[in-house]
Amino acid sequence: MAEKTVSVLWIKALLQGAEQQGLDPAGLLQTADIDAALLHSPYARVSLTNTLRLWRAAEALCPVQDFGLLMGELVKPAHFQLFALILMHSESLGSAFEKSIRYTRVLSDGGRYFLDRDGDEACLRYEPQAADFSRHQVDAVLVLLRNFAAWLICRPVSLRRVEFCHAPPADLSQYQRIFAAPLQFSASRNALVFAADILDEPLALGDEKLAAMHEQMLEQQLQALQQEDAAGLTRHFLLNSDDLAVDRDQLAQQLQMSGRTLQRKLQECGTSFQQLLNEERRRRACALLLSTDYPLTRISEQLGFSESSAFTRAFRRWEAMAPLEYRQLKGAG
Repeated sequence: MAEKTVSVLWIKALLQGAEQQGLDPAGLLQTADIDAALLHSPYARVSLTNTLRLWRAAEALCPVQDFGLLMGELVKPAHFQLFALILMHSESLGSAFEKSIRYTRVLSDGGRYFLDRDGDEACLRYEPQAADFSRHQVDAVLVLLRNFAAWLICRPVSLRRVEFCHAPPADLSQYQRIFAAPLQFSASRNALVFAADILDEPLALGDEKLAAMHEQMLEQQLQALQQEDAAGLTRHFLLNSDDLAVDRDQLAQQLQMSGRTLQRKLQECGTSFQQLLNEERRRRACALLLSTDYPLTRISEQLGFSESSAFTRAFRRWEAMAPLEYRQLKGAG
């Protein structure tokens, strides 16, 4: 099984929150052994182990005791881009929650969500997937969920209660301010509890066509991640690369391993970086030929070929015809 990983989008959000509390992002990254270059790739993944180190370092240095609550308030939908769009275009709040549950792995392997209904009550439950999650991480997630729900329905969400597995801290004032609901600590679950009928509330920007388009993109990312191996992570990286002028060592660096280690792991999966790169080049070439009028020079550049003649030779191997023949034949069909 592949090691659990977290989207770099979460890392960037955490660093921004820490910086607003007066902490040094570069120092935190160094302490957590995370390469700062990863921050420039929106689809990079960081190991859950290193992510937990980053949290511990930020918690230890933060000048306030409720770092997690403040982090939850600082994280906004814009931090998660495509994921937020999926939720925004859902038909109802309940539908948005269900999609959040389905696609949460795209953001992080660190926790799982469940939507439970019991009579006139419903709850959004959160379960960390590592034993050493701190209360700050749980607090941040619950605040984030509450604020995302309010953002979706354009008004505050009235909570019946909030439940925490961790013991109560000495000062509850920030919890009371943020949640404005009864608080239960040392509970059996981490959960936001609310009236069930709020799940049926329609969203103002619900749009089935936009939702379907964005979901297709997230489905591709999810399928790659669900393979739970180096091949799946490599497909995820290639699928989300702006262009395919990439090499094995670049990917290995983003996965925080050496090029030789990645090569070995891919061999264990019965494949190689070059084979997976060629698969994505072929898929993307066919899509670009049929959905755009780009010249071959532009397509070959996006696919990472040094010149269009090299692309044409490769395409003939894949489809037994030249690229322009494919465009004319398939486009006409």
